[in-house]
Amino acid sequence: MKRLRKLGMIALVLLLTLNYACREEDPPQDVCNSGISYKLDGTTVSYPDNTVTAEIYNDADLGKFYDIWTDANGGFYYHSTITETGETGPYASDWRVSADVANIIFLNAKTNVNMTFTVEEGANAESDNVKIKFSGSFEENGTIHQITEGLICTTIDIVH
Repeated sequence: MKRLRKLGMIALVLLLTLNYACREEDPPQDVCNSGISYKLDGTTVSYPDNTVTAEIYNDADLGKFYDIWTDANGGFYYHSTITETGETGPYASDWRVSADVANIIFLNAKTNVNMTFTVEEGANAESDNVKIKFSGSFEENGTIHQITEGLICTTIDIVH
């Protein structure tokens, strides 16, 4: 009988230990820190988050807009007046004259640019996550190029 009680206690301790070890922990905070990446005609182009700067401007004439860039590997410069979660907008070579548009500077030298940008997670303050997806096509020297799986995923560094 003592042996049975001892085995029962051991089983209870093991059960409690396993139950504690298997508890679900709070999920980690979702941090947007992959930087900037996209596929250009199937080839991945990426810029690590530690090279990306993200700013929010609150302009009297334009309202709120994002400037997100990196100078790494030839640079990538993104400007946008679409800033709120769920907003979608097209490409505009002069993003400062139209509301709800976005611009990637290297596309300004291209023709027949057809891009769509979607704010998956908008930001309002320093350290807020910002996540923007983009895809589309452009023409260069008579060749159509595809941009797919475009993602800007970083945190805001500065609010002006």
